[in-house]
Amino acid sequence: MSNDVSREDALLAAARKLDISPSKYKQAMERFNSMKDYLVGGEFKDATFPPEVYLQGSFKLGTEVRPYTNCTDADYDIDAVCLLGHSKEETTPYKVKHQVGDLLKAHGTYKRMLDDEGKRCWTLNYSEEDGIGFHMDILPSVQESYSAIEGRIGKNAIAVTNKIARTGAYAWSTSNPKDFAKWFFDKNKVAFNSVKLAQKQLLFETWRKDGLFADTDAVPDVHVKTTLQRAIQILKRHRDIRFCNQTNEKFKPISMVITVLAAQVYQNESTIHETLRHLIDILSRHAAQMHSGFLFEENMAQTRYSLITRTADGKWNIPNPTNPDENFADKWHEQENGVSHARAKAFFQWVEWVRKDFVDIAERLEEDHYSRSLSLPSSSNNSATSGLTMSFFNVPHRMKPSWPLPLSHSVNVSGEIKTTAWHKFDSGEPIDKEMDLLFTAHTDVPKPFEVYWQVVNTGKEAEDAGQLRGKIALSKNAGSGGLTQKERTSYSGTHWVECFVVKDGECLARSGEFVVKIK
Repeated sequence: MSNDVSREDALLAAARKLDISPSKYKQAMERFNSMKDYLVGGEFKDATFPPEVYLQGSFKLGTEVRPYTNCTDADYDIDAVCLLGHSKEETTPYKVKHQVGDLLKAHGTYKRMLDDEGKRCWTLNYSEEDGIGFHMDILPSVQESYSAIEGRIGKNAIAVTNKIARTGAYAWSTSNPKDFAKWFFDKNKVAFNSVKLAQKQLLFETWRKDGLFADTDAVPDVHVKTTLQRAIQILKRHRDIRFCNQTNEKFKPISMVITVLAAQVYQNESTIHETLRHLIDILSRHAAQMHSGFLFEENMAQTRYSLITRTADGKWNIPNPTNPDENFADKWHEQENGVSHARAKAFFQWVEWVRKDFVDIAERLEEDHYSRSLSLPSSSNNSATSGLTMSFFNVPHRMKPSWPLPLSHSVNVSGEIKTTAWHKFDSGEPIDKEMDLLFTAHTDVPKPFEVYWQVVNTGKEAEDAGQLRGKIALSKNAGSGGLTQKERTSYSGTHWVECFVVKDGECLARSGEFVVKIK
């Protein structure tokens, strides 16, 4: 197998692990549609036409990635717009925001799920099932005024409510998620049309036994992934891993910046690697200019792009291509924690990380390196696992999986340690010897399935004792369906466990390493 093929296979496997499974997506859409039906059927005083509720963001664009916060997987974000039928000139942002919030509070179930009021949204928190949860951000809005959109902004522009944290006052801001989605799909159209039939057929066949789709045409478009969408997923995950536990974590690039920049330069590259290399090359040139005196002159003609610009007063600009009034870099010039241009500097630091992680190491990849760099604390500069590199896990006594690895589903592992009682501990957290551990896997693979566990020991103590384990073994814990694994901390060193869920001779889900660091 050539380096180019193995590299692309590794990237594709990594990206697939970031997908929401079709069954979980179906569940998410059922929840969205229930919320939508409730709001659309509600009464909003003084509205002149019924409300409209629609998706925006990654669930609309097919670039969804499970969030990664506090160095662990978090709940999926579902972003929705609730467009009320008020004239902007005859209402206020406070009224619009609270009409939506009050209606949600009037629903017995939604009231219990509702989070505190956010700056722009109301958030519903759905409980976890199989270790995977959702929260739904609902954005109250009205149609933008004609005078604001005439000749400048698309007809679908909306006025969004904003609560200003410093004063508690409410204000309008302009957005245009409908026209943005259309712009993105236009950029993606050629590539999408070239892969949709094959990908839909594969998904239909994969889920045929579960009866998830009636036929190939019933497979939602969101499950079809082009090289652009895959590249965006990988970049978003890389960002989350790289900024985990960093002092500038809260300044990390927002997803919309990554999405806009990637789509702007996309040229229907046939592979994920080519898509990433092209984008990284252009962003690296921007970064080089930033580092040379933090100037950003318009001498980028050779790239044919002006992705990021600066105004005469030093402010940064990444415009929404469908709404020039919306600047995705509007806070980049601000001073945060004594650091000027904190968000700009964080962005260009991330560009350098991406360049090193996805280009410089390309010639020495092994098959699953990309997958590990996107799923493990070891790649994140996490202090708990600092010093662990991708090659650390390539110990010779570690058995490699023997099944095909379509990885169409997900599995996540949590750990508990017994002191006076059982309590959770995190991957990479230092723990003492002679402690009982319990690992629990959470998966969305439909039953029946088989669960395999791999326990890998490293270090001199385990080696001297002849206990360098590394086999992949079928779980013996039938009582939990194989989804639990008990261990005891006996040897100092850095070890790990990994879970594999196998169905019909294929590994449909692989957890990645849960690191056990024994003092």
